[in-house]
Amino acid sequence: MADGAAIGWIVSYPKSGNTWLRLMLLGLIGGGQPIDINGLGNEVGTASQSEFDELLVVPSGELFPDERIAAQPALNRAIAAETGEGLILRKVHDRYWHVPGGEAVFPSSVSRGAVYLVRDPRDVAVSFAHHRGTTPDETIATMADPAATLSAAGDRHRKHLAQPLGTWSGHVLSWLNQRDIPVLLLRYEDLLADPAWSLRLVADHLRIAHDSASVARVVDATRFGRLQAQEQVQGFRERQAGSTAPFFRQGRAGSWRGVLAQAQAARILADHGPVMRWLGYDCGDSGTDPERYA
Repeated sequence: MADGAAIGWIVSYPKSGNTWLRLMLLGLIGGGQPIDINGLGNEVGTASQSEFDELLVVPSGELFPDERIAAQPALNRAIAAETGEGLILRKVHDRYWHVPGGEAVFPSSVSRGAVYLVRDPRDVAVSFAHHRGTTPDETIATMADPAATLSAAGDRHRKHLAQPLGTWSGHVLSWLNQRDIPVLLLRYEDLLADPAWSLRLVADHLRIAHDSASVARVVDATRFGRLQAQEQVQGFRERQAGSTAPFFRQGRAGSWRGVLAQAQAARILADHGPVMRWLGYDCGDSGTDPERYA
């Protein structure tokens, strides 16, 4: 990591608490001031097509897909250069990956650290299905697809760059097995159970100044009920068109039990059981080493 490195990567598979954690961190950086859910600007999201056009010399619409892919490390370096010496938080749904030629998309030279937020994939399947307006079966299939990609359509003028996901298990292991960027693993369930402890842990990892009073204010300001109330009144711009539920839907652990059929839960366990067990999720048996499935 170079001196002055500016980027803190907030990484997760979709619908795993990324937005909630970023709101907490931005509140902490702001000294515990009240949180506006729509105050998450473009500077805290990655894969933005408009940002690509602004920071790089050649507009993305004039490039072929493979050229846009090859330019992504340069985009992230440009983002860090624009930031200067300060910290900027970047939402990431990509797996950890390299462009052709071997360069990492997320350059360690401009990285302060990464936080990998993981959630029980059974709950992810339910929440992601609501978010996309699809069925749980379709989402479960996506989570097991090695080629799964967000914004994968061939339209050169779409709003976001392609974000490779891969399988849920592969996504987890890609970030936890890389050694280029210091990564902190945080379970969504632990964030729910003890948000103050979790926030302090993340702040220490990313070297964000904090004290007990500011942590307490942020935890109170970002209680799920408060975020739901804001969304109900003013909407939320990260809510996807076609979604069948509010973005801040429930914020619970284990809600899959009342939604997924036994066969659906069994499919997720068959697809991802080794990594789930390794992460401490209750799968009802002893399990095997997830390294075999990397």
